[in-house]
Amino acid sequence: MHSRKHDQRGSTLPFMVLAIVLAGVIVVLLGRVGGAATSRAGARNAADAAALAGAAAGRSAADDLAKANGAELISYKETGNDTEVRVRIGQAEATGRARRTGDRDGQRQGGTGTTKGLAPAMRAALARAEQILGHPVPITSGYRSTEAQAALYANRAANPYPVAAPGSSMHERGLAIDVPADFVPRLLQIAPRTGLCQPFPADDPIHFEVCR
Repeated sequence: MHSRKHDQRGSTLPFMVLAIVLAGVIVVLLGRVGGAATSRAGARNAADAAALAGAAAGRSAADDLAKANGAELISYKETGNDTEVRVRIGQAEATGRARRTGDRDGQRQGGTGTTKGLAPAMRAALARAEQILGHPVPITSGYRSTEAQAALYANRAANPYPVAAPGSSMHERGLAIDVPADFVPRLLQIAPRTGLCQPFPADDPIHFEVCR
């Protein structure tokens, strides 16, 4: 009787060990599949952003934005106003394409303001917004030098919106824009798809920054 129970326990043990081993293998495989999927998604996002930055500001901007997204720019090609890039994250590669809608010096048609001095990340976000909207995002204020920010700050009492002290404004880093008040609702509708955020919706609703 005791021998039979011992045999049953003995025969059950190898199956338990096998089940544990198989479960461990499945967990490892799922982790690898999940990691690969994450890398592919990251590569696609980085490629799209790099292409938009390249179309707006050239190869160096594409390279900078690819690096900012943890990717390596492995190819860059321009044909007329069209830009195509390929990036790599780990073993995953992806291609991104974008079309330039303004001049490389930041001047745009239709009196919609300038993108001159804006960081590659902001120019890429604006390019994405313009793709969705079908027209340029109107800019009332973009990049500001420290001197320009200081002058604005000195006259802040006349400004209906708050003004950051010189040296602390995202405008000085090229990572912020102001838009007309009547355009705010429309930009807010697409902002989550472009990488633009409205950090001060109550006090400074016309102010948008690259999301951090």
